[in-house]
Amino acid sequence: MKAKQKNLRIFEIEVVSDDAFFAYMDKNEILLKDFFLLLKGHISDAVTAYLDEHRFCYKLASECPIKIPSRERSGEKDAIMEPNKPQREARDRTQVVKERVKTLLVEQPVRSGVEISHAGDVTIFGRVNSAAKVFAEGNVEIYGVIDGVIECDGDYMIVKDLGKGHIIFRGDILDRDLFDGKVKKITSGKEGVVIKDLFETAHY
Repeated sequence: MKAKQKNLRIFEIEVVSDDAFFAYMDKNEILLKDFFLLLKGHISDAVTAYLDEHRFCYKLASECPIKIPSRERSGEKDAIMEPNKPQREARDRTQVVKERVKTLLVEQPVRSGVEISHAGDVTIFGRVNSAAKVFAEGNVEIYGVIDGVIECDGDYMIVKDLGKGHIIFRGDILDRDLFDGKVKKITSGKEGVVIKDLFETAHY
């Protein structure tokens, strides 16, 4: 017998009605295929039949007794540093310092079928093709057209052009209609995701 711990990517969905659920899945089915779905709210037989038919992996939150922690949103990792002193003193003087995870720089297009997963920031100058996937725990900057899937858990994103792709920012799926070809900066505010033009024109 063998047992291995795996990191599972979970998407929590609260269903308010069948119509709202099917409309949401029509837009995001391809994106959600890579996630374990945790369902809350109005879960009808039609909803579960759809998920079974399309081979989604899911669980009803009411049937799941474990607590699922939220993912840390940081581009940093903890490193334990012990001072060069006798063992008895070092045990009491252990310090936790922040070591910045380096930025992953991608200067060529991300081809279809390629998956990039990085614990820090990611900067991509080329196109992200369809069926390509990028996941970053840190910030993401993409200056080419996005036709693939981007998932960012950092503090911000910079996006030049969202084509036929999908973006998940800090757990929220962003609507493609919010992008118009201008360079956008994406952050989080008190009311949720904030999307603004990075270069705003000033009139005098």
